[in-house]
Formats: sequence, C-alpha cells, structure tokens
Amino acid sequence: MSEALVRGWIDSGLSPESITMTNRSDKVRLEQLRDELGVQIVDTEDVNAYDVVVLAMQPDGVLPYVRSQTWKSPLLVSVAAHIEPAELEAASGLPAVCAMPNTPVAFRDGMTGLWFGPETDESVRTTAIALFERVGRTAVTDAKTMSAFMAAAGCSPAFFYEIVGSMTPVLTEAGFDEATARQIVAQAMKGSAELLLHESRQTEELIADVAAPGGPTDRGVGVLRARDLSGVMSSALRESAKEDHEPVDTSIERV
Repeated sequence: MSEALVRGWIDSGLSPESITMTNRSDKVRLEQLRDELGVQIVDTEDVNAYDVVVLAMQPDGVLPYVRSQTWKSPLLVSVAAHIEPAELEAASGLPAVCAMPNTPVAFRDGMTGLWFGPETDESVRTTAIALFERVGRTAVTDAKTMSAFMAAAGCSPAFFYEIVGSMTPVLTEAGFDEATARQIVAQAMKGSAELLLHESRQTEELIADVAAPGGPTDRGVGVLRARDLSGVMSSALRESAKEDHEPVDTSIERV
C-alpha cells in the first residue's frame, strides 16, 4: 500500500525528493524504489523532520512504534487496519488520522476512508483530505462506519475481479484471446463506474436505460435476479465487514 500511495502522489505532481521512505524488513526493495521513483530513503528516521508521517506497517507494530518515538510536530497518519485514531493520539500526543486507501491509489483512482481522531482540528482534516484526494476520492468514516467502508472499498475489488473472471470465458469461447476479453469487460466496468460517479439517478433507472424490455440486456438481468445476485453480493459485503469472523451460509438456491 505504501508503494501504491507513493506512486499515486508522485503522479499527482508531488516531487519525489519531498518523499522519504524507510523499510526495516526489506532494504533491497527500498533501494529499488529509490532508484525507480527518485524518493529519498533512510535507515533511521527522525519523525519530526517531516510534515506528515504515514505509517504503513503491519497493524501489530503500529502502536509499539508510535510509543517508541518522541513526537513534536508532524501530522500522524496510519494506514493499518484495526487501529483507532484515539489510540494513536494517546500514544503520540499529536492529532492523528486513520486512513484506509485501496490499491487503485497508484493510478489516482483510489477510494480512501479517513477516520479523524478527537484531537484533529479543521486544519488537520483539510490537510489529510487534500493529501488523499490527490490519489482519488475520500469519505469521512468513524468507528461505526469504518468496517463497512473497508469491505466496500477494500474488499469489493476482489468481488469485481471475480465477476470479470466469470464473464471473460464467454468471450474467449467466442474467439477473443484472454487479454482482449478481459480488456473488453474491464473497460465496460470502468465506463459504467465513471457514469455512476456522475449520475444521481437510482441504479434501477440506469439499468432501465440499457435494458429495453425483452431485449438481450433485459434477459440477462432477469437471470441475475432469478439467481439472486443482489442477495449474494449483499451477503458477501456483510461477511467482509464483520470484525469477528463467523461462518457464512454459502448455499445458493439453483433456479
């Protein structure tokens, strides 16, 4: 995720020289990123030398790391799951933000949830929003909504890939090669998503625009509804949003 964010930020116009990265577990990869992207790297960082410090480590290492440092000035941002901003603020004494981006931030098409700590003010919030809107769109989350956001923005891309994987064989069986088949489906999804971002009408109306009664689209939508795609997708998202894993009923009534 840190690589995806840095790639997106550089593509957005941030100077690589203004970005410093460190990685204690893989120095070879760190040096590769320096050579490839032009960022600065350090073995040991002074956290107060930067305007913003983004922690993109494993969740169990975040709070011990924060407690090990003496914090004076930077905006503290964590992109680790299951860490609350109030915990970061208690450990650091600074305003803190928990951010949940997804990997399309590398192409500036990401969706990032921002959970602001109780000590953040309007200036901090504006800075964090501006930083992550360089690489996509943002939504303000909190303790109640973050799990659902993580499922919708972080897990659902895998659902979309599953859909693409189920559609492309129809095209390859018709004679397209695998790469072209995937491109056809992916571009159709991309265009549809772009339309959704600019439309305020209900999805039912958008479907009606495409699905003439009795036509091929209408027949295909009928199959999806008969097989309860809505229920399946809703169940998948709810399962991914659970904080504590419980078995899910994966049985599907065949029609």
